[in-house]
This record gives sequence, structure tokens and C-alpha cells, in this order.
Amino acid sequence: MPMRRIRRALSVRAFIRFLRCLLTPKTLREVVRRTGEQRLPSLASEMAYNAILGLFPGILALLTAIGLVASLEATLMQLASRLSDVTPVEALTVIRNFTQEVNQGNSSRLFSLSFGFSLWAASGAVSAAMRALDEIHEVPRGQSRPFWKAKLVSLGLTLGTLLLLLVACALVFVSNWLVHRVAAQGGPMISLGLLHLWRWLSWPLALAIVAAAFVLIYRFGPSRWQPGKPLVPGAVLAALAWAGLSMGFRLYGAHFGHFNRVYGAVGAVIVLLLWLYLGSLSMLMGDQLNVTVGDDLRQRAVRRGLRPQGPGLPVAPPSFESFTIRRREDGASPKRWSP
Repeated sequence: MPMRRIRRALSVRAFIRFLRCLLTPKTLREVVRRTGEQRLPSLASEMAYNAILGLFPGILALLTAIGLVASLEATLMQLASRLSDVTPVEALTVIRNFTQEVNQGNSSRLFSLSFGFSLWAASGAVSAAMRALDEIHEVPRGQSRPFWKAKLVSLGLTLGTLLLLLVACALVFVSNWLVHRVAAQGGPMISLGLLHLWRWLSWPLALAIVAAAFVLIYRFGPSRWQPGKPLVPGAVLAALAWAGLSMGFRLYGAHFGHFNRVYGAVGAVIVLLLWLYLGSLSMLMGDQLNVTVGDDLRQRAVRRGLRPQGPGLPVAPPSFESFTIRRREDGASPKRWSP
């Protein structure tokens, strides 16, 4: 039954219904109103703070898994080239310097000993996201998960996100090798055109993996999930919004922003924190959009008599007593109202 509900939420029909409700100005105004009421910008700040604390342990855990299956240096260079088009230069510099220092050390022993700690530290950002999703879904305090259960779920979601990133790394590594092998068989013009084509086609694949990670967090992050609520549309729009904001932020930093002059040596860290904040806010607003449109779809179904406000309950017909005129217990006749 849960898998059937997930497939129904991921169906094309649900996506079309979502977009049809999304295009209404009323829904967009409701999303903006709930964003302010649920304090999503403040919750995004908390997520960004926890994310920057768990980012480098998360990178260390990711490098652990990458080093087991692929050439670490080549894979890091390919990932850096992909991120350089979107990620701000200062943020990418901080991440690249960290990965190079880790790679130059005694990586095999360090990776094997620190994977568990890295996974635990990186789950702090997911725990902050789970608390924010509980606020979006308006889960009462008494119905939220206990600490031990929430920590286990956050560890599972962190591990699932790392697995998705591993899939992305494997696709980048294998696809680049395959494209270069095919391009080597053709002429210079064919090789150049094929490489440029693959560089543009790799972005939808990367956005799809980011959206899949958002879907995973949207589904299993909240303590209480409403059956029938859309999942994919908000995740796709959140991934697109994060990519667009990242590119805009990168262009602003390259042409107008001078963060190192304002913040000094910590300018790169400030840029990284702002980038994580934009990503956190995009993810939260994507789920808020899912919840708002899901409520709208459920209310429309109630007005059509298909199902009630509470999910999973049959529509109760009106009782016979609601149409019965009862005699008053004191024996007095009911009052008659003159027109």
C-alpha cells in the first residue's frame, strides 16, 4: 500500500494536476504567506549552519566511497569541472582545497576510520531539514519522532543521499570515458560537437539526481506524511530554483561582489554559507509548494464529493437525523417565523 501511494504521487497525472494548480496566482500567494508564517527563511538559516558543519565530513564520507570504486583524483577533477559552471568560485575553492588536502594524506587509513564519524556529522544537516519539514507539515510536538528514531531516519537519509551522489559520480566517470572513446573514433569536428553536446545534456541528469534526493527527503523527512501529497513537482522546481539561484549568485560574485574585501580571509566561507542558505531555502519552499497544492487538490476533491479532508477515509453520506425535525423535550411547539 505505501509503494502504491508513492507511485501515485510520482505519476505523470499527478504532475499535470500539480502544474494546473500551480499556475494560479492564489496558490502562489498562499505559498508566500505560508513561507512567512512557517519562518522558512529562519529555518533555512539553521539548515545552512548545520550544513556547513556537516559539509566537510560529508565530503570525506563521499571520498571514502569514491576511493573504493574509482580513481579518486580523476573523479574529483571531473566533478570540479561540472560544479564550476554553477557553484560560486569562492565556495568551489574551499571545497577543492579541502579535497586536495585529504587526497594527499594517508587516505586509505583515514577514510576507513572516519567514515562512521563523517556520516554521523553529516546527518546533522538532514536532522535540521527534518525539523523544518515538521514545521511545514504542521506536525504537533507530541506526534514528532523521538530523538533516537529521528537520528536513525536522518542517518538513513544521509546514507541514501550519499548513494545518489555516488551514482552521479559513477555516471560522470563512465559517461565521460564513453564519450571520449566515441569521440576519438570520429574527426575533430565530430569530437568537439559530441563533447559540447554531452556537456549540455549532463545538466538535466544532474538536476534529476538532485530532485531525486529532494524527493527522498520530502517523503521520509517529516514525522507525518499526508498520503496523496505531490512529491516530484516541488522537488523538480526546487532543483531548478537552486541551479538558477546558484548561477545568478555566481555571476553576481564574479562581476559585482567583492566578498574578500568586505569579509577578509573568511570571504570564501561566507559565500559558501550563502550558497547553502539559498539551496536550503529552495528545498523548503519546494516542499511548502507541495503541501499547499496538495491541500488545494484535497479541498477540490471534497467539493466534488470524491473524498473528505482527512486522507484515507471514505465519504460519509449525510445522516437521516440531519433531515429530521425533532420535537422539543418540554413539549412546546417550535417557533414559527413570520415572513
